[in-house]
Amino acid sequence: MKSNIMLTSAAALLVSVAGANAMEYRPFVGASMGLQGSVYSDSVKDFERAAGIDFPTDFFVFGIESGVRAGEYNQIYNGGLTLSATKTTYSKVQAKYTDDRVASADMFNIAASYDNYIRISGDKANRIDLVLGAGLGMMAYHIDIVGDDSETRWSFAPEVKAGMDFELTHNVTLSATARAVIPTRSGYESDMTYIIGGAVKYIF
Repeated sequence: MKSNIMLTSAAALLVSVAGANAMEYRPFVGASMGLQGSVYSDSVKDFERAAGIDFPTDFFVFGIESGVRAGEYNQIYNGGLTLSATKTTYSKVQAKYTDDRVASADMFNIAASYDNYIRISGDKANRIDLVLGAGLGMMAYHIDIVGDDSETRWSFAPEVKAGMDFELTHNVTLSATARAVIPTRSGYESDMTYIIGGAVKYIF
């Protein structure tokens, strides 16, 4: 009886180890760029009307990302973790009727997300994946006023994202992604920002 239990336990352990060895963990690094837009809060819109100025709604954004993808290459579903950081260029806050710059604004985001990769490429040699993810992060809105002090305000900012990954080779992937970043701080400048862009990733 004891022998049977030991043999059964050994078999279960071997199956478990074999399953773990079959799982692939592939780290990656990448660079991204695109456009980031801002949906301003009602208080900012009221301030714009009262002060006769317009805050920028569109920014050019660039960033870096890294993480790991887990799952067998030939399986339909893979999971993974992504760490990302994005920074916009400065855009001007301008007077409504003269277009004079009264300030400059930019944004910075950092986030960690869990991503679901769902293969939709059928029997093609290279993977094409639908990517759906959600995560947690922080957002900074920085404004540099002409002739006055600058200010940076941070907010906790969860995010959701959807996109596509197109595998060029086994190690190089192109991504197209849309992200919605939702600041939670009360009285914050932005109710939501969105990032639409692409990335080149090298997967080890």
